[in-house]
Amino acid sequence: MFNETFKKLNMDYFYFPIEVENDKLEAVVSGIKCMNYAGFNLAKPNKIKILDYLDELDELADKIGSVNVVVIKDGKLKGYNTDGIGFVQSLLDETAMDLSQNTFFIFGAGGASRALGFTLAHQGAKKLYIIDKIDEASTSLANDINAKIRVCAEFVAFNNAPVESLLQRSNVLVNASGVGMNPHLEHTPVNKKFLNKDLFVYDIVYNPSKTLLLLDAEEVGCKTMNGIGMAIIQGIKGFALMTGMAEPTDIMKDAMDNIIAGPKNRSDE
Repeated sequence: MFNETFKKLNMDYFYFPIEVENDKLEAVVSGIKCMNYAGFNLAKPNKIKILDYLDELDELADKIGSVNVVVIKDGKLKGYNTDGIGFVQSLLDETAMDLSQNTFFIFGAGGASRALGFTLAHQGAKKLYIIDKIDEASTSLANDINAKIRVCAEFVAFNNAPVESLLQRSNVLVNASGVGMNPHLEHTPVNKKFLNKDLFVYDIVYNPSKTLLLLDAEEVGCKTMNGIGMAIIQGIKGFALMTGMAEPTDIMKDAMDNIIAGPKNRSDE
């Protein structure tokens, strides 16, 4: 998506992935600081760990405690978070819902969940239920939201959680846990029997385009959404931060559409 945009705008930039072992993040970041980088993105599980190696934090990213965009300027690394904005904006673009009238049940309490939870609270969501396999993570996230934004988040203990009852009180189910991604395609964070047709189900995973959770939700009659819109919007905003240019909204959306459509047949390549 980035490289197609660079090409379209005739920019001398290149975006590429680096796989980082958990104990090598500091070394990789130290190397990047010495090279010709405009910035970089962070993926799970480094969105929180990166905080140890930054020089500055954007105000929202500081509150969230998670970073997915780092901008490098004059040898200094500044962290931002565009995940939450990407999530909320894509949700509102799709549904035009009034956040103040909706309760969210969120699976996962990692970096992405922190971002969307804080942003939902900041923009007025009625209530957030937060659950994670690690109770300490979901407790910490709920407490942080309540302390730093406003009181609207509630921790849900993982063992023997009353999922069905809580989903009946919720309007939107969000999977921010990563469950359903490769190599765990056959897994879902919620048993199908607990879903009800009145739920809007948003899985922030976008590869595969339909996780088992979304397939189950569609069968029950729920309206669903995957993470492609979130990925596009956070990418657009990250592009602007790292390059200092205007947000290339139409170009990046077209690029993602082409990616989703699959490779073109080219006889000359």
